[in-house]
Amino acid sequence: MIGRWHVAIWIGVVALLVACVAPAPAPRVSEAAPEAEVVTIEWWTVSSEEYSEEAQRGLVAEFEKQHPNIKVNLTVLPESGFDEKMTTTLGAGEGAPDVAFFWNNNWFPEALDLTPYVEADPDFSADLYFPGFWNTRAVWRDKIVGLPLGVGANFVMYNKDIFDAAGAAYPTEDWTADDFIALAAQMTDPEQKRWGGDRPRGPYRAIWNNYGAFLYSDDSMTVDGYLNSPASVAAYTWLWDLVASGSTPTPADIEVLGTEGTGPVDLFLANRLVMATLNQGHMLNAVQADANFGIVPEPTGPGTERYVNAWSLTSSIWKGTEHPDEAWQFLKFWVGPEGQEYLMLNGNLFPSIPSLFEKHPDADKEYVQQFKKVLELKQVAEWRNAHPCDSTVLRAASDAWDLIMLGQIERDDVQATLESVLPAAQSALDECRSRLGG
Repeated sequence: MIGRWHVAIWIGVVALLVACVAPAPAPRVSEAAPEAEVVTIEWWTVSSEEYSEEAQRGLVAEFEKQHPNIKVNLTVLPESGFDEKMTTTLGAGEGAPDVAFFWNNNWFPEALDLTPYVEADPDFSADLYFPGFWNTRAVWRDKIVGLPLGVGANFVMYNKDIFDAAGAAYPTEDWTADDFIALAAQMTDPEQKRWGGDRPRGPYRAIWNNYGAFLYSDDSMTVDGYLNSPASVAAYTWLWDLVASGSTPTPADIEVLGTEGTGPVDLFLANRLVMATLNQGHMLNAVQADANFGIVPEPTGPGTERYVNAWSLTSSIWKGTEHPDEAWQFLKFWVGPEGQEYLMLNGNLFPSIPSLFEKHPDADKEYVQQFKKVLELKQVAEWRNAHPCDSTVLRAASDAWDLIMLGQIERDDVQATLESVLPAAQSALDECRSRLGG
């Protein structure tokens, strides 16, 4: 009886102790971290010989691998319709892409100011780029409105085989405008239907600037003393001498050749044009044709600086974007070192980032090295971008150019001819300045 009572008490005590012990916690199931929201940005672009649609889609795939929370909806527009669509959507203030080419300077007011992004990004710097392209295609009115994608420039290509056959020395980087005329005359052979050189495409480009000639005053107020300055007269007189040398195709020749689908690069590759002012696309044509050629900057004059007619495509973020941070991540990938290297290796892009030239497939070839040197020169676009009435005034003064190109005035009449177009040029400048708000 007593034993049973003790057993009962013992069982009760054990039960009470068990009841007082906290139950073991259930195994904890870890909660998955919330996935980052996927943001889609719109990118409008075009397809070209420099960057095909396939190459650009490959670039998007590379970007999305590194940024899984950002998707890029790529739209490839025909180049002929790109301007109209951008102008329409930017003007309406809606429907524009987050990221696109802003190659028209009139669109710059609609671009997002990237200055805060560039200044805050430790992995990005304006120093990455050729200074000339940064200054002309990224900076506008003290704001960074985009990044410069790729580069292009004019330079003189010369046929080494014909120079060798003539026993003539190749043109050098420091050659002059007078050297150009002398060499063009030496290389011309009417029996072979061969011209020694070509004519510039227009005034107040590299050669005019190399003479120290500019169209009007820096404050955009005065034409007199600029269009007819000693430097301008000297540059136009050089053109007169080139035309009179008989070493270049005439406008009539160019028109006939044009109807045959024959342009300057075709003449150059056919050994009918020994020196030609061409660009990087023509240079690649010559490389593909296995032509034996060299390149030099356009010839210098008596001016104190050396200029190049060069260009790049401004690539920007629309100021109306709802995803500026994500758009910046894509823009700096596309137009930064990674994207431009990708397009260089998977297309025909020459980058606006000088360090990438070391990675070009033909980095050790003369043409790549010489082209890079051309890109380091001061740009014609620096003056033109700061003086938007340039083209308006040039049209008003075009008679002087036309009369010389057609051989319709005497050499001694060059200055008087420039004087004669001053009133029309000044009126054009005044009208343009007023239209642009002074």
